[in-house]
Amino acid sequence: MEESVLQSKIRDNKDVQEEILNIINCDNGYEFISEDHYPNGIYADFSIVKNNEVKAIIECKGSEIGVNEYVRGIGQITTYDYFAKNSLSIKNYNFNNTYILFCFPSGIVLNRNFNIGLFPYPEKSKIIELNERNDNIREITRDELKKFAEGGIEDKITISPYYIRDTRIYELYILLHYLQLKKMSGCEVVNRTEIEINELRKIGTQDNRNWRNAFIALSSLGLIDSKNLPSKKGAYYATLSYDEFTYEVYKCYIYPYINAFFELFYSKNTKEIKLSNKEICDFFNDKYNEKQVLFFTDSDNRYLSSWLNIMRDDFGCIFFEPRNLERKLVYNIEECNEKFAIDNIKKYGIGGQYVEKYKQLIKGKSHL
Repeated sequence: MEESVLQSKIRDNKDVQEEILNIINCDNGYEFISEDHYPNGIYADFSIVKNNEVKAIIECKGSEIGVNEYVRGIGQITTYDYFAKNSLSIKNYNFNNTYILFCFPSGIVLNRNFNIGLFPYPEKSKIIELNERNDNIREITRDELKKFAEGGIEDKITISPYYIRDTRIYELYILLHYLQLKKMSGCEVVNRTEIEINELRKIGTQDNRNWRNAFIALSSLGLIDSKNLPSKKGAYYATLSYDEFTYEVYKCYIYPYINAFFELFYSKNTKEIKLSNKEICDFFNDKYNEKQVLFFTDSDNRYLSSWLNIMRDDFGCIFFEPRNLERKLVYNIEECNEKFAIDNIKKYGIGGQYVEKYKQLIKGKSHL
């Protein structure tokens, strides 16, 4: 995505603006001023202003830039941070708790030439990502930057900025749906531990004692905010059926991981393989010149196990028995149109039965 396209989405898309404002804890009364003039002849891509008070200054970059332009962007937000801290303005702006936002599309994380976790950022800055497939806005937190940094300089590569571990898609759907009910009932903040122990464990899912990972995954996808309540996109996704939701998560977030497995089957020219998780990891690491894949083949295969479980239980793309190395290809979702994919998720996946149990538990009740 070119920088000009990103700028137009921020300038013209009210949903994108609303999510940015939500990240910096602002209401909807702020104006997004494009190409705003600052000292030394500098023009920021946007200022977020209300009653002459600047709540945030935004610098945008496109997804195809190289490391030099990315570093230039860091220099620009560092300059904006200096202006805000020292109240430097040619428009008599007021600066009070002003955020500096570095905004770019999701594709920038896939650039093989640099690792966004290995740069310093101003303390008051926030890294904002726009999903190129569904225009969802999310913050890449400092904890996530640390995870990217764990990839080092040469040891790992990234095929997707999103990750899921030790949970299923149907558990994400149940949690998102339930959090939306909480939001609609007037809840202003959700305590993760409290609702897991007192409410969510009643459902009896496969990862029933570890709902923490479902919260982490929804946050990584940008579908819940810092108060553990659905974002605007998350609220919309909560209105979908489970099968529709699962397909959306595939299409907009996790398709690089899922599609990679089909390459494995096709490379062996078979619909059945008998490989250990380590052997599967070795296949992918060899494909990427002996580099581990972040959120996929790293972390002692734990991510890989999660993706295999998701492919079996949510999508039904593959089948295997517990503790059995034989994996059978059922269908390739990459080759399906949306309707056929959703029909296959419903036909071959098992998540629907847990979603139905959840719906029966909340039927006619205000809580589980």
